Amino acid sequence: MLSLRTLAVTFSLALLSATAMALPAPAAPCHGESVQAMGETREQAAGLARNLVKNTGVGTLMSIMNSSQKSAVEGYPFGSMDYYVDDCQDGGKPLMLLSHLQINVQNARSSNHISLAIRKLPGPGERGNPMVDPRVTLMGRLVPVEEAKQKKAEECFVAKHPEAKWWLPGAGFHDFKWYNFDIEEIYYIGGFGGIHYIGWIPVDTYYNADLSNSVKSARETVEEESESLGLMFRQQTMFA
Repeated sequence: MLSLRTLAVTFSLALLSATAMALPAPAAPCHGESVQAMGETREQAAGLARNLVKNTGVGTLMSIMNSSQKSAVEGYPFGSMDYYVDDCQDGGKPLMLLSHLQINVQNARSSNHISLAIRKLPGPGERGNPMVDPRVTLMGRLVPVEEAKQKKAEECFVAKHPEAKWWLPGAGFHDFKWYNFDIEEIYYIGGFGGIHYIGWIPVDTYYNADLSNSVKSARETVEEESESLGLMFRQQTMFA
């Protein structure tokens, strides 16, 4: 049996599709700061993004290749998986433990324009769907953590990633150092557009988000979301 949410989505999409035939094409991209989705507002999406960053702890760190490794790949984007934690001393700002031997750190020396892509990871018993689950890309710079804050950074990081104790600075791996990811821009994808918010989130909105009051998601299950999407695509086909 279809849920009330699914029926509401179906009716809304049918109405929008029928109306769209008489309207001119939009003059602006559909994914921007003013986008409103059925499932969440931009402010709620900011809370979802904060919770995603806080709860995940692993993402793809990306940088722009320089010529130090190989001249043929200069200018190409490079990405690799890395641990991070939501900084205990500065909530919302990723804290990272990185080796100066890592390609991303070497690239940052010549162009400190870095991205960190984070997606929701399936929990115990969950069936993940990367096209439906939320994800966020943070854009900014790597900034060394000042010495006075490094002990607290160590406690925070090891609490989330216990195995990291083996490569802490001073534990035999002296090439590792503490960095904060200083966020300058945020792009959030809550799922499929129309149902979820997709677009840019101002950094101040992200940092000031009310985490306790943010909605969990516009869907209750992956199955319900997939059912709604199937109905959406069928409605679009009918009115194409």
